[in-house]
Amino acid sequence: MRKKVMAVLLTGMLTAVNIMPVCATEAETENAEQETVLAEETSEENAQETAEESESDTGIVIPRGNMVDVEVIDLSLHKETTGDFTAVYAYENPFKGQDTSQGVVIEFYAKPTWEVHELGAIFAINGSGAYDGKLYFSPGSYLGFNSPGFGGYFDANLFNYTIVTDYIKDGALIRIELMPEGFAVYANDELCYDQTILDNSLEGAGDFTSSSDFSSILEWISGAEALYFGYGSWWNGVGANEANVNLSQISFRLQDGTVLMDQLRCDKDLVESLGGSVDEVSEETVSEIKLADVDVEIFDIESVSYEGKSVLPVMTAVVVIVVILTVIVVAVVCKPRKYD
Repeated sequence: MRKKVMAVLLTGMLTAVNIMPVCATEAETENAEQETVLAEETSEENAQETAEESESDTGIVIPRGNMVDVEVIDLSLHKETTGDFTAVYAYENPFKGQDTSQGVVIEFYAKPTWEVHELGAIFAINGSGAYDGKLYFSPGSYLGFNSPGFGGYFDANLFNYTIVTDYIKDGALIRIELMPEGFAVYANDELCYDQTILDNSLEGAGDFTSSSDFSSILEWISGAEALYFGYGSWWNGVGANEANVNLSQISFRLQDGTVLMDQLRCDKDLVESLGGSVDEVSEETVSEIKLADVDVEIFDIESVSYEGKSVLPVMTAVVVIVVILTVIVVAVVCKPRKYD
């Protein structure tokens, strides 16, 4: 009889010990799943709030269509046939909210496709309200800035609204550096002109000179809302001001090398509806980028923080209690008894 009782007790004890880790694992898994769901919901809510705030703050319409990464965009596209054309490529200004005090760099490859419209825009940064103004670079290699609240205006490499020198020619990698002490424009790494061009009335004009402080322009850049390609200068007339340029290899970065934007995107459906073609980034390239991101997430353990309570101490205490009770019961059962 005692052997049967001991066998039953031992079996119960072993079963309890085996069940405890399973219960602990299930509890931890359930907690992890709940935390994951909560994190995803919070992330989605934050993303939605950010998008809504971004759209309301900027006052521009960010493309919400079938956006794809592309290698090249055709800046001559628009839907209008008369009057002024509207933007096809509109984005939030990548410099907005950044520390631009040390300078910014804007780089791109421009390939002309037809006649040069010197007053159009390859790119333009636009601001409104307190940051009302424009900064733009034209297919005629003309760099312009105008903001009444941030120092006034300058026109560089322009005389009587005509080209002074075309540095893009058949195609060039253009780099524009804006710094507190001035600016510089390069074509294929060769200096085209800098702020000293403003001292020559046949090549430049405006409120700024070579000795001016250009910090106000950098401040304006950090507050302006919109970035456009193929649109956004003062002149947007159909047939007269289109940027007949294929644009690629863009890079918007801070002077210290921090890259803020280096991938062209466009609304595939919109571009194709206007008769353009979309040269999408290859899936292989996208996969390589995603794989690199995953590798970082897997191996960068220190970048992940964990919060939670382990159930191991509780399970250990339960097991100890079960063992003690079992020993007591066994001792009682095995205690010798005397019968009269």
